[in-house]
Amino acid sequence: MVALGVLLTGLLAGLSIQSDGIDTLGGTSFGALFSSAGVGVALALILASGTAMVVRRHRILAGLSIAAAVVIGGSALLFQSDIAEVMASGVLLGCSAVRANRERTRQALLAGSFLVGLLSAGAVEALHYPDVPRRYADYLTESDMGTPVVVPVLCVLVVLAAAWTARNENQGESPATERDIRTVGAMLLVAFGGLLLNVAFVFSMFQSEYGFGGRWNHGLFVVPVLFAAAALLPGRGGVMVLVGAAVLLTSTTTSGVGISVSARVWTLGLVAVIAVSVAAGTALGLRWGRPMVGIAILAVVCATALFEQPPLDNVHYVASLVVFPAAAAYLYVACTPADPTPATLGLAVPVAITVPMVVTYGWTAYTPLTSALTDTSWPETWLSTGGAFATVVLAGVGIWGLNRYRTAR
Repeated sequence: MVALGVLLTGLLAGLSIQSDGIDTLGGTSFGALFSSAGVGVALALILASGTAMVVRRHRILAGLSIAAAVVIGGSALLFQSDIAEVMASGVLLGCSAVRANRERTRQALLAGSFLVGLLSAGAVEALHYPDVPRRYADYLTESDMGTPVVVPVLCVLVVLAAAWTARNENQGESPATERDIRTVGAMLLVAFGGLLLNVAFVFSMFQSEYGFGGRWNHGLFVVPVLFAAAALLPGRGGVMVLVGAAVLLTSTTTSGVGISVSARVWTLGLVAVIAVSVAAGTALGLRWGRPMVGIAILAVVCATALFEQPPLDNVHYVASLVVFPAAAAYLYVACTPADPTPATLGLAVPVAITVPMVVTYGWTAYTPLTSALTDTSWPETWLSTGGAFATVVLAGVGIWGLNRYRTAR
């Protein structure tokens, strides 16, 4: 039952930790920072890592899981508070990491379920808007929106699993977790590094001349931030952060797959493909885990981003939809077992950075944003793809070095 609880909480955390409702374009004032996407995920990351670091008693873990699930369910059905939902998801992730403390099977279930939720969140959200394209969802009235089903049902299941565990499990403490100042420094570096990059991105957009378009390359600074955090973590803890960095940077090169939300079967099919891919990667990681194999596959996925023209663009679509989820799950599982806090940080890295590495942007009132984002010059394509490819390779070198020259704590 504990394994089932880890599976359910990981899935719910992945679905809820990256809400689209948080305003990324909040302006340049200090007060606007508190409605930005960066502050929501920064707080979620701190809560997730802090929970994994501090909480040990099983009864407290169960109580926090139940409270977080209630907040997420209430947000979905009643008060629509995106920041509250994201922060509660962080608590759920931290609780799950403690429950899966250094047990490979449970950690594999957590990583796999979290990735399924993370990668299918957009498709699940699209199911709430029947017969209406997702791009118009922000303009709909309450009567036009469908009632959320998946998330509330998951919340109920998480509450039941946590309550059963609290009643029947031995009410002792989980094994001691790391409480090191270097771990705290790494946690804050990732959280505030992502937040400051978000602020810089918003400021750059609002300060562009007349508000028309522009280019932004400062997202490349995410690379030293994540590598510095990995170096700060004691022992082999930095391995999981490097895994998260490799997955994050690969995701910036993957291609989105457009699906009409009125075609419900295709949306469900997308979720099924992602789930099967992640399950296959998780199983292979448990059976035959080789981190360098995962790194190599992610590097190949990055390289396929250069295939922009038909018919080779189909190679990129397949790599994005099928290969990437499997490779991400495989790499996470191949690097287990890990202590709760580094495992939490590694899983949260792909959502801690809310801005792209390289982007061309414009205002939708005058220039279609989709055109601005897809009208990328060849040098920019090579810069973004090459930067992601190089970072994935460097992450592989770092993982190899940490596994070889640092001892586990």
